[in-house]
Amino acid sequence: MDSLFKNASGVISLKNLFGCAAVSLFALGVTACTKSDETAGGVTDIGNSVASGFVVTEGNQPVAHARVVAYYDNWDKAAIEDSVETIADDNGMFSLKFDSTRNVVFYAEGNEGSGLSRIQNKASAHVMVGHPRRLESSIAATNSGYMRIVGSNEMAPVNEDGSFAFASMPVGEISLVYVAGEQPKARFDFMTAVVGDTLVIPSLEQRDQNNGWLTISDYHYYSGAAYGGIMVDVPAEVSVPEPVIVPPDTSAKDTVVNDTTATGVEDLDISVRLDMEGNAQVYNSDGTPADPDSVEYVEGISGKGILLKVGQYVDVGEIDPSAGDFTLSMWTFWKGFRQGSIYQLLFAQRSDWMTSTARFQLQYDVTISSIVAVSDGISATGYAWLSKGNTERGGVLPPNEWANITLVYENGKLFLYVNGELASEPAGVPFKPKDMAEPVPFRIGGTEVANDTWNGIIDEVTIESTARSAEWVKAQYEALAK
Repeated sequence: MDSLFKNASGVISLKNLFGCAAVSLFALGVTACTKSDETAGGVTDIGNSVASGFVVTEGNQPVAHARVVAYYDNWDKAAIEDSVETIADDNGMFSLKFDSTRNVVFYAEGNEGSGLSRIQNKASAHVMVGHPRRLESSIAATNSGYMRIVGSNEMAPVNEDGSFAFASMPVGEISLVYVAGEQPKARFDFMTAVVGDTLVIPSLEQRDQNNGWLTISDYHYYSGAAYGGIMVDVPAEVSVPEPVIVPPDTSAKDTVVNDTTATGVEDLDISVRLDMEGNAQVYNSDGTPADPDSVEYVEGISGKGILLKVGQYVDVGEIDPSAGDFTLSMWTFWKGFRQGSIYQLLFAQRSDWMTSTARFQLQYDVTISSIVAVSDGISATGYAWLSKGNTERGGVLPPNEWANITLVYENGKLFLYVNGELASEPAGVPFKPKDMAEPVPFRIGGTEVANDTWNGIIDEVTIESTARSAEWVKAQYEALAK
């Protein structure tokens, strides 16, 4: 991996400015002043706290022998003060002594990837690593100074038009700091959630009422979702743009769309249509029927929809659309990221993930802003990334507005549509549902893991044992689109 000490794309190394305290985030070597986990240069009160944790890839696979560093750094500093480090074991597990009275950022590198973590509980740390990405942005009404990433010794100068760029940035929890006159002025905290090579953040603004926090004018970034490839972290007292939520059109509409490009497809082995208003069986994650009074019916895309509560899902029985070609479709008003929820399930054909009784599921992974099909969660080969955070082609599901998601499986390939437009690769994504000897339940919006519940309203669900055409997908979207 190339070290960022070279002057690439406007990134300036601080190695010469800060001497031996400078440590390249992406270089495999370290400077002489970085010590083992027993000491840290100049620090005497060390070892009074031990962080235990693990290092994983963005696909949640352990990273053996990853280098883990605790950097003493914070947004109100101009550079890293010191560090301690260790090496993870064969399973990516590590423990590290550090001075708990100081601000700490955890950094890890391995498998040609790197990542940062601002741990809240200093007794544990979870660091995710991925390939470094280019970061581009700007600061409004600013034409000087530089930007730095907490836990990094690199800086990017702010140009005359306010723009700046880092040629390479770790994944994970990032604290981006604007420095002027060698004094930190404001910061912008976010978590990366994109699988592309470049992350572009809209222009950042300094608002007097926000006391040292940078903000974005687009309210979508503060919806809690992984919008634009990032999840923004701001304290409750910071003033951010207010969301504009358009109430749904509740007028009755015809939801049945015929596929005029195919013949003989209406005589289907499986043809399920749920409008969610009285014809959906809601269950709890423990497998018991939900109390009818606990099921929340709200305004849907047409009539009433269901706003699932954590630990609820809609059960469809032991149908098996994955036996051949199929089409799955739903309308949803997605509310974005929910604390404690990394995977949110749209469709799941499984009974218990831990016992590998899972044939197929479609989920949204908020850490990478991708809709993913999964056939075997234990193996990396069982994952098929469909949307890959591509906003230009509708791959990232828009939060706080109605959207239609349709998945078509035809001849061993998946095609994902968002709002009637193809969001996956035009040639399709190869996929094979897991072979199961016994039938397993088909569920909508969740399953036996409570935190995997879909965070939003679901309505107008169809499950069919045929591969619908692109024209049909477009027409059924337009039949209900606002």
